[in-house]
Amino acid sequence: MFVKIAALTTLISVISVPVLAQNTHTMVGPDAVKWQPLPKEWTNGPPPPPGGKAPPEVAIIWGDPSKEGEPFLFRLRSTTSDETPVPPHSHPTDERITVLSGVFCLGVGDKYDPAACEDMKAGSYMVMPKGIHHFAVSKDRSVIEIYGVGPFKINWVK
Repeated sequence: MFVKIAALTTLISVISVPVLAQNTHTMVGPDAVKWQPLPKEWTNGPPPPPGGKAPPEVAIIWGDPSKEGEPFLFRLRSTTSDETPVPPHSHPTDERITVLSGVFCLGVGDKYDPAACEDMKAGSYMVMPKGIHHFAVSKDRSVIEIYGVGPFKINWVK
């Protein structure tokens, strides 16, 4: 009986260690946020016009956006004070966006039309379902936060 209990205790502790490791909290202060160029493997090639003039920077807060089924959280920021166009595109997974600063103007459709997008100010939240063609204009050096489940991919509408 003692051997069975010892074996069961060992099995539970082996199984519990990875589960406990996943349930720890995460805290990321502003000094720990590391900005980098948008990874090329996240897109299906260079953005069509009018995009590509000032590519955004990305900061991965947690998770791995490239991994299938893994939750992630990252930030995108404009690299210029000018209005930055984001050409029509879609994603293979749902995209949840929170505007942290500036104004992010979001529109739906296959053609880039800045007059047809809606200004979303800091504090705004939106959900873009997978496969929906949409475009954006980043204004006032906007910073957005994107949450989703991988893989994250930008498929430009060409």
